[in-house]
Amino acid sequence: MPLPPIPEIPLVPAPSTDTARAAIGFQWNTDAGKRHKLGGDPTWLQGPDVPTCPACGGQPMTFYGQLDSIGDDFCLADCGIVYVFVCFGCFSAKALLQSG
Repeated sequence: MPLPPIPEIPLVPAPSTDTARAAIGFQWNTDAGKRHKLGGDPTWLQGPDVPTCPACGGQPMTFYGQLDSIGDDFCLADCGIVYVFVCFGCFSAKALLQSG
């Protein structure tokens, strides 16, 4: 029986050092860096790309969460996002990256 979707849980960075605080933020992009979350629907930048689990007969994997680019110094391919998917049948995981 498939699990229900994970409810959306926004994640807010809480840097613990001055160096970490300085790493957050973009000079020109006001949306990037604020799209971290668990569950909900992916914030696709280039269109849907849900992976399937090869071990479980090609079943679509569950969106687990996404991590946004951090700031100008730690930008993922033009303010990209890393998406994490999990198969709850065999607990395999897959991450992919899309850029804006």
